[in-house]
Amino acid sequence: MINNNNRNKNKRIFIVDDEPDLTMLCTLALEHYGYKVHAFNDPQAALSKYKPGSYDLIILDIKMPKMDGFELYQEIKRKDNNAKICFLTAFLSDKYV
Repeated sequence: MINNNNRNKNKRIFIVDDEPDLTMLCTLALEHYGYKVHAFNDPQAALSKYKPGSYDLIILDIKMPKMDGFELYQEIKRKDNNAKICFLTAFLSDKYV
């Protein structure tokens, strides 16, 4: 079995989801594979802590209170046009399809 932990050692992932259980699970899984993870449950707090150019991937929940994932995406893109963003959701709605 190949150990990818060293290859991922310097990779940084920024996660924002309002469900603490999900951010904890994602953090544990990604850290197991060697990623450095910064996870937030409040999109506004996440935005205030975001540092442009610091992350290899940003994972955003779509449906969150105060600021949804699309609004957060727009704010992050204003700060960092090169950010690579992936959306994550368990919610299905015609609005987002």
